[in-house]
Amino acid sequence: MRQQLNRGLKTQKKEGVLNRKLLLGIAVLCILVFAVAGASAATRTERFSLNGAGSFMAHPPTFAGLITGGTMYPGTFRVVFNDTGWPTDDPGTPQNERLDYIIAHYFHYHATVGAECWDGYFPTTDPGDPQVEWRFYTDAGDTVGGNYSQITMTVKDLNANGIMEASEYANKVISGNMIAWIDYSRGCFRTFCGTTGSFPGTLKVVNAVTMEEEWSVPSPSLPGGRLYLKDTGCAMGVEPSSWGSIKSIYR
Repeated sequence: MRQQLNRGLKTQKKEGVLNRKLLLGIAVLCILVFAVAGASAATRTERFSLNGAGSFMAHPPTFAGLITGGTMYPGTFRVVFNDTGWPTDDPGTPQNERLDYIIAHYFHYHATVGAECWDGYFPTTDPGDPQVEWRFYTDAGDTVGGNYSQITMTVKDLNANGIMEASEYANKVISGNMIAWIDYSRGCFRTFCGTTGSFPGTLKVVNAVTMEEEWSVPSPSLPGGRLYLKDTGCAMGVEPSSWGSIKSIYR
């Protein structure tokens, strides 16, 4: 009986040693797998400056032009706003109904003394308000694009009277937070997506009659735009309802 007990204890001890070795081997293998996966993950930073034009009076409001500097240069860009529900301007009335709607719906006044201004947020915080779409097309044939999680436009109230005057609206500061989706990438960007990106710039009225505005992200020599791309964790799905607007951008 004692001999059988001793043999049982020895067997259990050997099995315990084997189990520990097996667990250690699995742990080492997992570490190697994660290390290889981490080494294979690629990231890149793209820089850009832009200069183009467009108008909120167009349907849909589209701003397009040249990529004037940075790692994306040379190329072109396009920014498209979803104007579903926006009224059109009635040329028979003295006011601009479309612009009045944009200001009332998207802009909010801040009365901080010495820093009075209106901030416009596209999209608004309302659920379901559509995001703004963007695309970059390089002359080399590559494409990268996605949505802006938010574009902010600031109009300074220069005389602090709480009334947005045409001369104040004409000189806006603009910034945006960008999201890149692998669904919209082509060429060397086809495996990349991005969770962050941003730009500072200006949006100035250059034609008061047509309300054409210049979209500018400075500068060619020192690009202010940044787009951080990665090749892991990229979303692949696109809802069918979005394909119509996506296709219209490529026309």
